[in-house]
Amino acid sequence: MKKIILTVLFLVSITGFSQQIYFPKNLYQDSTALATNMPELAKKTIAFLQQKNENNKDPLFRLQLVAKNYATVAPTIRESAQETYKDSTSIRALGFPFRVYANTLNGHPSTKEDFKSTFNKQFHKIYDDLNEDGQNMVDQYYEKDLSQLKKDLDDKLKAIETKENLTVEEAVALCRSYCSYLTFSNTLDLAKEILKKISDEKYIVDENVTLTMPDGGTVALTVVRLRKETQPLPIVLMYNIYAGADISRCKEAANRGFVGIVVNTRGKRLSKDTIEPFEHDAKDAYEIIDWISKQSWCDGKIGMYGGSYLGFSQWSAVKKKHPALKTIVPQVAVGIGIDYPMANGVFMSYMLRWIHFVTNDKLTDIGDFSNTTHWNEAFKEYYTSGKSFRELDAIEGRPNAIFQRWLDHPTYDNFWQNMTPQKEEFSRIDIPILTTTGYYDDDQLGALYYYKQYQKWNKSDNYYLIIGPYDHFGAQGYPKAALNDYTIDEVANIPIQEIVFQWFNYTLKNGPKPELLKDKVNYQLMGANTWNHAPSLAKMSNDKLTFHLSSTQNNGTYSLASTKLQKLNFITQTIDFKDRSVVKVNSESSYCGFDEIQPKKLPGDKNLIVLESQPLLEPVAITGALEANLVFECNKKDLDIVIQLYEKRPDGTYFALSNNIQRASLAKDSTKRQLLKPNAIESIPVTSNFLACKQLQKGSQIVILLGVNNSPDWQINYGSGKDVSDETIKDAAIPLQIKWYGSSTFELPILK
Repeated sequence: MKKIILTVLFLVSITGFSQQIYFPKNLYQDSTALATNMPELAKKTIAFLQQKNENNKDPLFRLQLVAKNYATVAPTIRESAQETYKDSTSIRALGFPFRVYANTLNGHPSTKEDFKSTFNKQFHKIYDDLNEDGQNMVDQYYEKDLSQLKKDLDDKLKAIETKENLTVEEAVALCRSYCSYLTFSNTLDLAKEILKKISDEKYIVDENVTLTMPDGGTVALTVVRLRKETQPLPIVLMYNIYAGADISRCKEAANRGFVGIVVNTRGKRLSKDTIEPFEHDAKDAYEIIDWISKQSWCDGKIGMYGGSYLGFSQWSAVKKKHPALKTIVPQVAVGIGIDYPMANGVFMSYMLRWIHFVTNDKLTDIGDFSNTTHWNEAFKEYYTSGKSFRELDAIEGRPNAIFQRWLDHPTYDNFWQNMTPQKEEFSRIDIPILTTTGYYDDDQLGALYYYKQYQKWNKSDNYYLIIGPYDHFGAQGYPKAALNDYTIDEVANIPIQEIVFQWFNYTLKNGPKPELLKDKVNYQLMGANTWNHAPSLAKMSNDKLTFHLSSTQNNGTYSLASTKLQKLNFITQTIDFKDRSVVKVNSESSYCGFDEIQPKKLPGDKNLIVLESQPLLEPVAITGALEANLVFECNKKDLDIVIQLYEKRPDGTYFALSNNIQRASLAKDSTKRQLLKPNAIESIPVTSNFLACKQLQKGSQIVILLGVNNSPDWQINYGSGKDVSDETIKDAAIPLQIKWYGSSTFELPILK
């Protein structure tokens, strides 16, 4: 009888193209009801995904586990590894906790002791077959905070409590959260018991080290050494704000012949200080490295690596470099004040979400961060209400001092400059450096900012760069085989994490240089399935394509002319900031603002005009970043320029190459705002753009989308000349009027 009732309760309602699953609150009003009804929800969701031909195996194996289809979980995880990384062997630890739990339940244990015994056997059956990297990945899986997983599940349930029906996306999100809590609530203690026994036999672990800084602040360290190593060794160090998975990171370095250390930034984990991201890292780094260098297990050589914030923290560490620091490997490094929390002068809404992620508690608040619905609604409310950007934290519901402090520094002033090397400080960096980033890495501008500053001020030329078709996470260690609809070239799928440790063997142990590093700049040419090598960014190209705007129009598309036209040739554009009828929200899986890398048509955005070149007469390779000099006049004192670059292929489809934003008043000098003169002709350089390398075939066309930002993802510049954070929609009474002149130029570096 219950099965019949459940079948009726889970009937599908279809409205237009939206599919929904009936799942009212009475089906999860307590833990018993939730446990009873979640399997049926998972089964229905699986059916919908199959109906939509959704082939992503990542949510599928989690849904299968919730649906109690235990025998299918492990095969689906193997397929997921193949789909994500083109590799189902070296990434064998992928989904380990879910495989072990599903295999255990598939054995139908009848008692708690039977479950424990079966779990132990299944754990060792898979674990013992992994290499050291895989076993280290297992450690990371079980460094979970069960209370956070429970909070995340409760938040997901609260978000739907007023609904009778769930969208497929909501159902997937709920099932994923339930799957994690279900798995780890039943296995976390058992797994930790097993792993502790293994760890105690192999490693010496100290995760309770605290250091006191000269000003009284404290930082926490985790140190891991192999028991069999009795001589001093080089140190591999991570300087990390994302506290919570530190032991496994240390073990990876120890397994590779180093002492592994993770330092949590001030305020995190064991530190009782206030968490203030970025602000203390530079002055704390010297003291931290000094302490490490004096320990008996340190041979006096220290190397650092890590991505994103950890890339920034390495640059902060070389502002005043300690003699024991022998190399850094900043990956996808945040350019503080350069590309985060503002990109080329424009603050991003995401900054508030990230602040809460790292400051809500001593570890990280993944539940709050992953509540996509909440954050999208907050950003949408900011946008549709027309309130000031400074009110975003109040709109979200939690006024935030750090958010407000950052807004008080809208230019690249001393507040930001004090965090990383400046000018002559770059010239004093006397160690080899390796940077990794990607064409679709959101922090590419930051990573390349440091590279360019080093090249400008430092004459030692001991800086290597690896760049390819990677996103923010792929360029930190494990590239994805596909970025949404784009499958990367086979040669691009390189083991970046392995190369990082080859680099440490080279710099800290006098081993051979990584084979890929054939020159200072090593870049993968998309579409050609090759790696190219050059001595500098400038030497990546041997020619350039130059285009100018033309008012010649064809079906709403303007021309990119190869010759300079008269100044009187211009394109008029009107932006009505009061019009909030369209709210554009990028998906969570977008890359640098592109939901698709290979769209069949351009995304419709009335704030952007489309410029298209003539077909190329010969094959060429784009090997660098677009640079523009925009000649225009407008009726406002400022605007935030958007430039997107696409290839239009002969078959009419597109390939997304780069997406950039630039505050006009900060284009000439990021440290000082220079307002525009209304209705006067201005010439604004846009040179801090994303780099991309792509082989173009004969007949392809260059497409540029040019316009102005009007999005909930960014602070909106209404052009009044006031601090942009304080502007509101009241400042948009008069629409923005722009004349883009034909004397504007776009230069694209190419390799013939």
